[in-house]
Amino acid sequence: MRYHRFVLVALAIGVSLAAWTQTSRQELLSHLELASSNYCNYPNPTGHLTPPPPGYEPFYISHYGRHGARYITDDKQYKYLVGKLDTAQTMRLLTPLGEDALRRLKVAYGDAYRRDGDLTRLGARQHRAIAHRMCVNYPSLFSQSLTVKANSSTVRRCMLSMANFCLELKTMYPRLDIDMNASEHDMYYLTPNDSIDIPKSARDGELYDILADFKRRMLNGRHQMALLFNDTVKAGRLVDAHRLADDLWHVSSDMLCLPELRLSFSDLFTDDEIIDGFRAYNASWCLWEGLMPGARPSYYAIYPLLKNFLDEAHAAVQSQQPTIRLRFGHDSVLLPFAYILGVDEAIHTTDDMENLHNTFALFRLIPMAGNVQWVFFRKQGNADILVKFLVNENETSIPIDTDCYPFYHWSDVESHYLNILRDANITYKTVIDEKE
Repeated sequence: MRYHRFVLVALAIGVSLAAWTQTSRQELLSHLELASSNYCNYPNPTGHLTPPPPGYEPFYISHYGRHGARYITDDKQYKYLVGKLDTAQTMRLLTPLGEDALRRLKVAYGDAYRRDGDLTRLGARQHRAIAHRMCVNYPSLFSQSLTVKANSSTVRRCMLSMANFCLELKTMYPRLDIDMNASEHDMYYLTPNDSIDIPKSARDGELYDILADFKRRMLNGRHQMALLFNDTVKAGRLVDAHRLADDLWHVSSDMLCLPELRLSFSDLFTDDEIIDGFRAYNASWCLWEGLMPGARPSYYAIYPLLKNFLDEAHAAVQSQQPTIRLRFGHDSVLLPFAYILGVDEAIHTTDDMENLHNTFALFRLIPMAGNVQWVFFRKQGNADILVKFLVNENETSIPIDTDCYPFYHWSDVESHYLNILRDANITYKTVIDEKE
């Protein structure tokens, strides 16, 4: 069994996700850990941060971060795989590799039992590392009398991500005043707001049909059936080949989040099959979140987060008080939020699912612990506020003209995003009283 070649490689190689570049097959073959899509572990940022113009100092950071590395959110993959392979074992249908794969699956499932979606030890370390770099990158801000306001989704992995992030901040700067909260009160902007009326799309059904066919082709399972079973005809009456490959791809990818287990299932896939799994879920997420041309714009449910960013930034600018604002949630928010912002990594989408991965890649946007940060700068005696946008701690661009890239004038940014909210014309679903 080859050890999981790509466990933690991203943390070591420092692959830069700083700006959109075309994703080549060679890039993925060289760094197969990237092909785990939203299971991809947080990469080292480039470390290059452009200094602000002379006299400007940071005074406000506004952040939204995905939880860190986690267990699979539902044990249905383990139940299906272990259940089917257990049955096949009693029918003497497993090859020696099939027997070994079943043994490994039982070890992984034993560790994951009743830990659906829980933060792993690696996930905790990821958030402490991001917090540490924030302190190191902005010492003039953290050395002031400073308030840190943090909110998280009420899901455990998000709360623990917030706790680890804030614990590192407190370790670095013990005098920090940190207010942490996780309440249903804030879920309307920390998670997709399901009370917003999402416009329909005539092409949505067609695109989902195309996606279903695409996923079955990308993860057809023929190779896995041949590897695991000594009689694929009999096994085919027991196991759905596509689901077998799909579930194995998820379990294999999640091993990235659990390096201490030293388990791998990558020997059940060729390199191209691992990349095909990436292509399948790259297209899936693009469609699910409404980022694909012609799709129902599900990202409307994330507009309350944009409004929260704008409202709180406006208040911070007006108050002139140094502040850190942290929010912790999910990939299903971070991805469409990046798209709404128009960051360069998120906007190069297409409905051509065969080639989407060449211009849009989840690993650039929502690795475990992925984040977006707005960093604000001011100069004494100057009313012009500057703001920089970071994706996974790397400088990025937004679709606004600027004469000081990677910095943007806050007055232009605020106006641009307020226009987006106004043009969206958000409406809310009508609540019907059941008594009427």
